[in-house]
Amino acid sequence: MEEKLVNGKHYPLWQQVIDRKKEWIGGILQDFGDSFDRSLLIDKEMITEIINIELKPNDEDSAFFVVLGKDFDCGFSTDVGGISCNGEKGWLTFNGFMGHKWRIKERVKI
Repeated sequence: MEEKLVNGKHYPLWQQVIDRKKEWIGGILQDFGDSFDRSLLIDKEMITEIINIELKPNDEDSAFFVVLGKDFDCGFSTDVGGISCNGEKGWLTFNGFMGHKWRIKERVKI
């Protein structure tokens, strides 16, 4: 697919996820919260169905990567978030601002 420019810049890592979003839509978005949530011992599982994945302008120097869910969304500015190398098999795990951790899983193919 043709790479999209956001604020005049290319974001090849995030574009790869966008290009494959049809594989993720209908899958699972799971939010583990951030360091503040964990320090307060907030331990509620947040799971929803993925309805879209976007990369949009954030400010003049970055983009905002977001996974939209049926009940909530998770995302981050591309200058503070990234993909974790410690994810579980079958999941793509992300780390964002203040230790925000969340992950996505592809939809089940029938």
